Amino acid sequence: MIEEMSQAVGYQDAGRRTRAFAVLNPRSGSCTVSDVREAIGRHLAGIEIEVHEVSDGDDVRSLVLSALGRGCDPVIAAGGDGTVSSVADALVGSSAHLIVFPLGTANVLARELGIPVELEGACQLGAHRFREGSLAGERHAVAVIDAMRIENRHYFTQVGVGIDALMIRDTAAEHKRRFGRIAYLWTALTRLIGFQPRRFTLTVDGRRLDLKASQVLVANTGMMGQPPFRWGPDIRPDDGRVDVCIARARSIVDYSKLLWHVLRSSHGKSPNLRYEVASRSVVIDAKHPLPIQADGEILGPTPVRIEVVPRALRVVVPVAG
Repeated sequence: MIEEMSQAVGYQDAGRRTRAFAVLNPRSGSCTVSDVREAIGRHLAGIEIEVHEVSDGDDVRSLVLSALGRGCDPVIAAGGDGTVSSVADALVGSSAHLIVFPLGTANVLARELGIPVELEGACQLGAHRFREGSLAGERHAVAVIDAMRIENRHYFTQVGVGIDALMIRDTAAEHKRRFGRIAYLWTALTRLIGFQPRRFTLTVDGRRLDLKASQVLVANTGMMGQPPFRWGPDIRPDDGRVDVCIARARSIVDYSKLLWHVLRSSHGKSPNLRYEVASRSVVIDAKHPLPIQADGEILGPTPVRIEVVPRALRVVVPVAG
């Protein structure tokens, strides 16, 4: 569970006018633009909200920073994990709050934080941030979560090298829209065939590890994309550290055993899984360059250096329990 960092009793201070900025990705597949705009208008009526529909070539970071400069807070990210990550990156180092409307295929951060993945529920949660007294007994919390910095960009869920990056790279956007998470699973199965462990060099908080692995994943969140699948039982986005998950499997039998332990939440008993913990940095290098994914986006080939940034982002979440 995410620690509740503060309870909200209403966002509008006396004499202060609330303004919000929303980044809407029209290419996210679960809802149409008109659906999202209609839901925002219905749940957030009377709130001044600037809505920007993202198009090719837009610099989301600059758009969000400009909105913050105009006094907009909170900022709404309406889209998939990539959109949420881009918006959140611009909020690191500010006091602004992020509201997530999950519209993508996996919605990893939303699921990790307990944010409703249905548009109506997410809008209702967002409305709690603005209303004062109109929703008696209904409050929200603010989770303060960590980030992972790669060069000048921050990421918030997972950075992976191996099967997950190949799956993300090779799943067509059209297939994601038509088949959702099944498209990812199908691609992953096809990439598993014949995939053998690769040689990696990891540097975890300055300690060097030479090993073979099918997958190396640096996890700020544990959710794989769909409950109850998790990369590990004790991975939290608010504990000031990241967990390095190392999987080694050679055959379908090995992967089946690994999946069995994941389903039973007995990760520590799997001979195919190994864990390391980092509070400062992780460097991943491979003997032969492999693609890197971060928050569901392909970055390029290895090597990659990941720095831990504690307490980097404020996110509006439901009250636990």
